[in-house]
This record gives sequence, C-alpha cells and structure tokens, in this order.
Amino acid sequence: MEAAVDFTPLLLVSALAVLVPFVCWRLTGGMLPAVVGEVIVGIIFGRPLLGIIEDNEWLTFLALFGFAYLMFLSGLEINLGVIARRPDGRWWIPSVALRQPLISGVLLLALCAAATWGCLVGLQRLDMITSEQIPMLLFVLLATAVGVIVPVLKDRPDLRGIAQPLLVGGFLLEFAAIVGVGVVAALERDGIGWRFALLLAIPCALGLLLWVASYGGGRFPVVPRTMHELAQTSSQLKIRAALALLVMFVALSQVVGAELVLGAFIAGLAATAISPRHGSIVRVKLDALGYGFFVPIFFIHAGATLDLGAVFDSWDHFLLAPLLLAIAFGAKIAPALLGLAPAFGLRRGLAGGALLSANLSLVLAAGAIAEELEIIDAGQHGALLLMALLTTVIAPPLFAWLAGRPSAEPSRGRVLLIGGGSLSDEVARRLADADRAVERLTASEALAIAQPAHLDGVDAAVIANPASSDEAAEISRALRAADPDLRIIAWLPAPNPYLDTLEVETHLPAEAAALALESAVLRPGFDGALRNPDSGLTETTMRNPHLHGEALRGIALPGGVRVLVILRGGEVVIPDGDTPLYLHDRIALGGDPPEVAEASVLLGDPSGGTPLDALRGVSGR
Repeated sequence: MEAAVDFTPLLLVSALAVLVPFVCWRLTGGMLPAVVGEVIVGIIFGRPLLGIIEDNEWLTFLALFGFAYLMFLSGLEINLGVIARRPDGRWWIPSVALRQPLISGVLLLALCAAATWGCLVGLQRLDMITSEQIPMLLFVLLATAVGVIVPVLKDRPDLRGIAQPLLVGGFLLEFAAIVGVGVVAALERDGIGWRFALLLAIPCALGLLLWVASYGGGRFPVVPRTMHELAQTSSQLKIRAALALLVMFVALSQVVGAELVLGAFIAGLAATAISPRHGSIVRVKLDALGYGFFVPIFFIHAGATLDLGAVFDSWDHFLLAPLLLAIAFGAKIAPALLGLAPAFGLRRGLAGGALLSANLSLVLAAGAIAEELEIIDAGQHGALLLMALLTTVIAPPLFAWLAGRPSAEPSRGRVLLIGGGSLSDEVARRLADADRAVERLTASEALAIAQPAHLDGVDAAVIANPASSDEAAEISRALRAADPDLRIIAWLPAPNPYLDTLEVETHLPAEAAALALESAVLRPGFDGALRNPDSGLTETTMRNPHLHGEALRGIALPGGVRVLVILRGGEVVIPDGDTPLYLHDRIALGGDPPEVAEASVLLGDPSGGTPLDALRGVSGR
C-alpha cells in the first residue's frame, strides 16, 4: 500500500506553500497576494515550464478538496446580519442610502452585470466570441476574489466606512457568479428538464438545515450543549461538524449534477447562518486548516496544470487577454463610481472598484468547466487564466494607491457637544478634566456649522440632549454629509434605526443605567478603576505612522505601561507580545498615570517625529 503512494509531489508542493508567502511578504511587503505567488510557482515547477511537479490522483484530490474548501470559506465570510439589516426609509438620498451595505451591494451587482454584458456584446460584434459563450463568460467575469478582498480590508481599519459595502458587494458578486456558473453548466449538460429541477434540492437542503438548527436546539438542548462541551477536546466536534457539512453539500451537488463550487459555497453559507459569530475560535481553526494546508495545494496545483501556451497560438487569442483585462477592471470601476462614490467620495469609490476587479479562484474552476463543456476553446481558456492572474496581481496595489496610504490624520482633539441641560454640563466638565477642547452648540447652531471647514480638527460630535430622536437624526445626517469619517455619538430618548445607517453610536438611558449597575455588581474592581481618575487607565488612538504594523514586544513603552485591550474595526483584540498595532487602533492602556500619559503621546503622535529606532525595544511587552 505504501509503495503505491508517491508523496514526492506533495512534499514539493508543501515546501513551496511555506516559502511563497515568506518570499512575497519580504519582497513586496504584502502588495503581491500569496495566492498569486502560489499560482506562479506552480507554473514554474509544473507542466508549463520545468515539469517537476508531476500530477497524481492524490495531489489532484487534495487540490480539488482545497478548491471546495476555499469556496466553503468564501461562504463562511458572509455576514448575514449586515446583509439582512433593514434599509432606512430615506432611500432617496444617495449619500445616505449607499452607506447601507445591502443597497450599495445590490446596486453594484446590477451595474457590474449590465456593464459586463455590454462589454461582452461588444466583443461578440468584434467576432472575438460567440453569442453562445456570453452567458458563461458573463458569470466568470462578474465574480470577484473574496479571498483577496477580506485580508486587504482587514489591513485597512482606516477605511471602516466603505469596508462593509465592499464586502457585501463582493459577496453578492461572488454568489451570483457561482450560482450562475452552476446553472449554465447544468443547462449545457442536460438542458431544461427534470435533472435541472434537481438543482432546487440544494437550496431546499439549506432551508431544511436552517430550520432544524433553529428549532432543534431549543427542543433538544443536549445537542448544542454537547457540541460546546466537546468543541475544545480531542474530538474537536464543531470542526468535524463543519467539515461534514461541507462534504454533505458537495456530495449533494454531485448527486443532482451541479458543480461542487455551488455546494461548497452553500455549505459555508449554512455554517455562517447556524453559527454567525465571526472571529470565534471555530472560525480561526477552519481558516487555519484551509489556508494552512488545502487552499495552497489548490493554487499551486492549478498553476502546475495550466495551459497558457494556447493563448499564443493565434492573434485573436493573444488579443483577447488584454481585452478581457480591460473589461475586468472597467466593468467594476465604472459601476463603483455610481454605487460607492456618492457616499464615500471619488477616490474611495475608484479604490473600491479596483479591489473588486480581482478575480482568480472562480476563473480557475469555471474556465475548466467551460472548456470541458466545449463552451470555450483552449486559447480562450488560457486568455481567461492570464486575465485572472493579472487582475489579482494588479488590483491590491492599485487599491492601495487609490485609497492612499494609512495616514495618521491630524490630531483632532476638539469635541462638539450639542445640546443643553445638566447632562451636557456634566459631560463638558468631564471632558475638560481630561484636557479635551469642547465646543458647546445648540441644535440649530450644529446644523448651521455642519460644513467640512468647520469640522476640520474635530474628533467627535456628541448629541447629548436632543429634543427627540428625529432631531438627533437630522443633526447626524448633516454632520455625516459634511464629514463621512466623523465619529458621532448620540444620547437618545428612544431608539432610531435610521441612525444605524449613518454609523452613529447610540446610547439609551435605560441601557446605560443597566450597564453601569451591572458593572458595579459584576466587575467592582474594574468599575472602581474606571471611576478613579488616578487609576492610570486611559484610552488613546494610534496615530504614529512609525509604529504602523509593529508588534507590541518591539515597542519600548514607558515604565510599566501595559496595553490592555485594542479596539480594531469594531473587533475587540486581547493583545500579546506578537500583536501588531495599526493606525486608528483604539488602545486601552494601564499603568502609572504619568507613564500612561507619556505612552499616550508616543502612540498618538501624528507627526511621526519620533525616530523608529528610539521607539523599538526589547522589553517583551
């Protein structure tokens, strides 16, 4: 049995999977995604060039499962809570409506589909493609690389406003493309008939699974309790369940004659619906298993088995590659100007369109499917692959260039305090004790000064005592229109869902009082420290560009100062020595008050005047 299995190709692929991210990071600083490097080394060591990576059934199986796992992880990344958020009634105001991720995402999907279809019709009139090829090529070009979008946006917390619309738009594009490829392939194989109707079994299975998960947990509490109890043992029950879910939907796709890409993606969607806690330890383990082993094998194997030579067999095929590249970028950037720029500005709209243009993993699979079904020929398949490689290489650095480098922003410091009354007086006194400049305004004055010039240098606007929730909404809308990135905090007499669409931090009297009493009962020590001005606890925003990306253990913080908690893009990070700091992180510090104040200045210095060597140390914090 052992002699029948040759592990040499897997050994080489595993070694390359370790070396490629290291080399890409060292040479390009992360500008070149590791997945592109993996495809490139696959081309170099595989059939296209050196032929060292020899294909065998075991490597093929692992690569196929790696692709299924990648699609599973793509479905797992969907935040259903954000997509399902109910749009506000003021949909007719573009700058407000397009901040709602579902609205901007659906608009991006519609515009990208229309633009791609129009470009393909143009290619047909140039006799570069046929009308029969348009449906498959439409969905192939419509897709985006969610696996590229997610890590790029995670590294840019300063783009928090546009991140969710981009993610939702990318997920909708990916979902529509995956479903479309599956449907077109099924129609090509069997046409419209009873086998095509079997595709409905996949969404029906998803609905049944969600129904069982929703009602079964309450009726049979032993199931979720046992899953939780065995999640961290050697059984790793939740990981086993997730993998079983993946295999179940992939097998179901095989039975009904659909492509595995559809089943794997739906499996990820089911998993995220059942367990929507993004960032949980289960998600971390699934990511580690996929990106640590299966996914690199898929990309390296894909490169090793590519046939790019057919692109150069004829002038038409050679010319098709740059035309497809132009469509890939133009059909995403132009719609982004309409779907994102009105709410987030021209520069960020262009950057978002550039990032959505990345497209690799689905092209690798869908191109092979289309060639197998004889929808496209080998030369057209090669042109698609070349286009996909170039978009994934070009899109991330183009996005970074258009969005601009993470900037420290001027130290703002000034706070607008809107409203009168005893609450406003107490807030003003406390902010003054914390050495914050406070500008007191009435509601009418706030509406009058809601201009970009007046908000320059403002750190936050606090609506402390509005006459009603509607008044708070009116003020927030004016401030948000003047400054898309301004932090707005509102104390409301009653909930107002509209403020969620404006990214306003809302606080209700009953909730605030309950939270204060809960903290006093359950966390008396922490509560007492927060109330004591001499406790040394404080929070600062990281604005020092020299420290962007530096690990905590390499930063010489004064004395015994410790970083307790980091708030990054809405996520709470409990740091250790290897945790990096990024611009715009909100950092909770603890220690002696004078040294904490010194650390706050060090971290919050926007001038970048402190030499990096002086900030680095070996304190091991």
